[in-house]
Amino acid sequence: MEHLVIDLKEKLITRKKNENDALLKLDKEADRERILISAGKIFELEFLINSINEMLVYSEKSKKIEK
Repeated sequence: MEHLVIDLKEKLITRKKNENDALLKLDKEADRERILISAGKIFELEFLINSINEMLVYSEKSKKIEK
């Protein structure tokens, strides 16, 4: 299960990087709406990545307590 969560985290990091790269290519004036949408996606992806990191840290702490 932990491997699946780590794999999901890596996929989200890749999606965030791709979204950020696409955002940098947009024209600030012509693509204003797309920039807002992409920025929102990046913030959501960052939130999910941070949440997964917290879950993994909690899982590691739980494993140490069980030992």
